Amino acid sequence: MKPAICFEMLYPELPSEEKIRRIAELGFHSIEFWGWKDKNLDALAGAAVAHGVSIINFSGQRAGDLIDASTHPALLREIEESIPVARRLGAPLLMVLTNELGEGGKVLHSCPGIPDADKRRNVIEGLRRIMGRVPEDISIVLEPLNTVLDHGGYYLASMDAAVDIVREIGDPRLKVLCDFYHLAMMGEDPFEIAHRYSRAIGHVHVADYPGRHEPGTGRGQWTAVLVELQRQGYQGHIGFEFSPKGDSAAALRAVRDLWEKAFGYGGEL
Repeated sequence: MKPAICFEMLYPELPSEEKIRRIAELGFHSIEFWGWKDKNLDALAGAAVAHGVSIINFSGQRAGDLIDASTHPALLREIEESIPVARRLGAPLLMVLTNELGEGGKVLHSCPGIPDADKRRNVIEGLRRIMGRVPEDISIVLEPLNTVLDHGGYYLASMDAAVDIVREIGDPRLKVLCDFYHLAMMGEDPFEIAHRYSRAIGHVHVADYPGRHEPGTGRGQWTAVLVELQRQGYQGHIGFEFSPKGDSAAALRAVRDLWEKAFGYGGEL
């Protein structure tokens, strides 16, 4: 396992390329972000190369709802536009959501008129169509989100439901993006998730809860959770996706300290 830093909520006053420089200076070698359409891709790619950083994940779809089949054409266009960007940046993962999000993470279309059984069928069909378009060297990760605070009306809000969908489709390139913050906010136990579901997880996000700040600011027992993930055979990245409680550099040092406590890797991040 290796750590990755999501730079979206860090150093809010700085452009992406400067964020990458500062993350690299603190010893991290993998990064991720949300949408790509608001980024200067030339600057982003250049900064990654200049600072020896790999881009491992970003959002493949910021429009369209998996739960609503009428929006699948727009969603698939998003995926098709994101594939060459992933190739250009060398990113092996694309994130997808069941609902389109707007400003501040607001769910734009909860689609109350669509029965839950139909929503699930639409999600399955939409993901199958996505997997038919994605090349063999790119994987898709489906993310459950919390509905109690950040994303009211979002469809996929539990690990069990996400794993059931991924297993039904049965494509090894489709797995769950396990965001421990969101799942913990829904009352799920991060350690139990790590223990039970490591084989279904394609990527991990960590932020402490409540608050969505860096590790050590909430109730998360992150050393035990990360060690259990490794013990269960998870070999992917651990994405630290959080809003710093104070200084961004201090928050990143907290991540580094956690990693060293869990694995004793020293500077090998």
